[in-house]
Amino acid sequence: MPDGDIDIFKSREQFYFSEAALIMTGSSKKMLNWDVSAGDDPAQAVACAVLLSLTILAAVLIFVSGGSHPGIDFSCFWGAGTMALEGHAATAYDWQQLHLLLIQMQPITHATYPYDRMPVPFFYPPVFFLVLAPLALLPFWIAFWVWSAAKLLCWLLVVHAIRPRSAAMLLALAAPPVFFDFIAGQSALLAASLLGGILLTLDRRPLLSGFLLALLIFKPQYGVLLPFVLIATRRWRVVVTASLVAPTLILLTGVIFGWDTFKGFREAATYAATQFHLSGALPWYKLQSNYGLFRFAGLDYGSAMSLHVAIASACAIWVLIMWRRHISFSVQAASLLAATPLVSPYFAIYDMPILAIALVFLMNASTDERIAPRANRRVFRIGVGIVFVLGYVFPLVLWPVGPFMCATVIAVILMSYRHRTASEITTGAPLREPASV
Repeated sequence: MPDGDIDIFKSREQFYFSEAALIMTGSSKKMLNWDVSAGDDPAQAVACAVLLSLTILAAVLIFVSGGSHPGIDFSCFWGAGTMALEGHAATAYDWQQLHLLLIQMQPITHATYPYDRMPVPFFYPPVFFLVLAPLALLPFWIAFWVWSAAKLLCWLLVVHAIRPRSAAMLLALAAPPVFFDFIAGQSALLAASLLGGILLTLDRRPLLSGFLLALLIFKPQYGVLLPFVLIATRRWRVVVTASLVAPTLILLTGVIFGWDTFKGFREAATYAATQFHLSGALPWYKLQSNYGLFRFAGLDYGSAMSLHVAIASACAIWVLIMWRRHISFSVQAASLLAATPLVSPYFAIYDMPILAIALVFLMNASTDERIAPRANRRVFRIGVGIVFVLGYVFPLVLWPVGPFMCATVIAVILMSYRHRTASEITTGAPLREPASV
């Protein structure tokens, strides 16, 4: 081969080799970074996977050894549904009659079930009977696992709709309050899923959003901030739809289960407020709210409630300000979700999955490429770490850690919003809005 041809061949070989190297380098960087600009964090995802695995393993060992039983809180749901099927739903609000039914229940092992030692009254609005009555057609254990699987499926669907990435799924599953709700058989995962669905469908499907908002009537403390936001942002179609669907559900409940159920609910709610939330018959650490925190610290009712109302008002004003500004919708949604448990005094530790939804929304907010990914990832890691540590520590210390979990997420939001504001001023371009479902 002539020397000239050899030189040409070498130059072409070097060219193709350099091109291939560039492609491989770019691909490897993308794989190693795991699309960090989109909010993915491989280290955080691995940590969530490990925590989730350890939690499941610990739960299995505890239940196999007989140290605890799943479905304790679901027992009152199943019992109330059973009474509704028998034609006297209003008696479900009478703890004595519900207690007589619950202590007769037996688990799969036929060992004595601790319902007689762990009173679980029923205080939910009568609309919830529309869900509980069909569940009561099944034996307790089958009903419990159907209920658990259904609400977990709703949870995963909403998380996937917010952010269809494995890192978000792992975070949403590994959050400690999610495990607490699932094992107890509570309803927080369903309520948080509804709230997430409402936020996702606000603009593109306002009728569906209003319908979901009406369904949230079964756990009204989750929707306490939503009406103010909807009115402030003039989303009238959502408001009108919810205003029409909610009375329809109430009417349907009264026709099917009797109007005396509403009287029973009113009396039960009054009893719960006076005995459990005023007198201290319920341990204060079980109220994961500012009110519960202040009562746990030794303050009397007047002082604790005054401070709670002051903080709740400040949170409501902050949320309205965030929703009136031209910022990322994900940040707005996260602000509402993080502030909601600080507004109502009636939140428990299993209600805190709402914060996991807020964190998933914030992962979407990180998709703005004008944000420095390293700084944003570091802040997010710290926030997630604090929320998770507080969640796992709660069963050991039995303190009202909920307000600190909410404050942590709010701090992450404020720092994220500060970064976005600085980026907008620097670039002079408005931040893009993430698409709703």
